[in-house]
Amino acid sequence: MKEWLDYHSEVLGVQKFYLYNDQSADSYLDVLAPYIEKGTVELIDWDSSDPAHQAHGSFMDAPWSAGQLGAYNDCLKNRALTQAAWVAMIDIDEFIVPQTTVSDFYGLLKKAEKKKIGTLRLFWRVFGTSQVQDLAEGESLLKNLTWRSRDDHPWNRHVKSIHRPEAVAFCMVHEADKLYPKYRRKTVSLEKAAIHHYWTRTERFCAEKRSMSQATHPEFFEALHQIQDEKAGEFK
Repeated sequence: MKEWLDYHSEVLGVQKFYLYNDQSADSYLDVLAPYIEKGTVELIDWDSSDPAHQAHGSFMDAPWSAGQLGAYNDCLKNRALTQAAWVAMIDIDEFIVPQTTVSDFYGLLKKAEKKKIGTLRLFWRVFGTSQVQDLAEGESLLKNLTWRSRDDHPWNRHVKSIHRPEAVAFCMVHEADKLYPKYRRKTVSLEKAAIHHYWTRTERFCAEKRSMSQATHPEFFEALHQIQDEKAGEFK
């Protein structure tokens, strides 16, 4: 989480993070305290089992969807509206990576604003463990996990989105379900930016949290280790 915060603030210039805490039981406050004190992070306690925190509808495809979508739409409508120009709806294993320069990336946002684009869709690039067993404290995920899937991997058809809060009528997990009439959506080409998604993280994390390993799922891991991509680490 610290690397995710530092990368997006120091490299991309993100000024504000809205983090939703759904009954975490680890030492998250030890990491977040300095960021909260500086005002960089706004931490919102969000019990997803509370009906008041849930969005409802026929679109739910997983047991956590109602609480997750409740948080997303609360962020856009009650937190970021009038406060933020753009809000990226991403998880802490997902990193926004410009494929040229950070300046070019911000130029992309400015151009989108002029064209009344309310949502920018960025494709995943899913990374494997790079056969890294574990990371010591302070070691960089981005610099050590450098092998990823090919762009035609089925998972890389998925997107995550960056929204203008005033444009979104209802926000889904991966993109806006509804935009207000004068706004439209645009898909960003992989030559300009991508979401680097570290779903497996390290070998130890994947074995413990995903119950998957090179031994149990060899074809799955082989598909995630096709291309060496050090673009994210170049920014660190």
